Amino acid sequence: MSSFSQNPDPDYEPDEFDLMTTQVPMVSPLQTMFAWAAEHLQATRPDGVDVTDIGRLAYDSLPAEEREQASNELFYTYWEATLADEEALVHSEDLRAQRQELRRLLGQYEDLMGSSSPVPYVLLDNIARLSLPLMGSAA
Repeated sequence: MSSFSQNPDPDYEPDEFDLMTTQVPMVSPLQTMFAWAAEHLQATRPDGVDVTDIGRLAYDSLPAEEREQASNELFYTYWEATLADEEALVHSEDLRAQRQELRRLLGQYEDLMGSSSPVPYVLLDNIARLSLPLMGSAA
């Protein structure tokens, strides 16, 4: 959200700086410290870094007044990742069912082609309908 859209003054007109920075993403103090901690630890530990070490250093380096916001950000991020995992699992199960149905339809197509029987348009339509999303080219 842009800073000028939060301005309570109805007569407020954004200046050129406000307009230029509306598309600049806001970076939280935790994001800043996490990036710093990752860079610092990777430079000082060439054998590898554990993400928990980065997170702890970042969190511990924050001023005390910013830690509650950082905790909330971590909780929110964890929740969003959990929801995304659940959605990915459902999507994966949907794709598996689509692949099974496509295999069945392709079997029908193969049987019809082997017997020199005409292939119904609806069969080709269903094969295309299932193939495109599985290939990732469907809108």
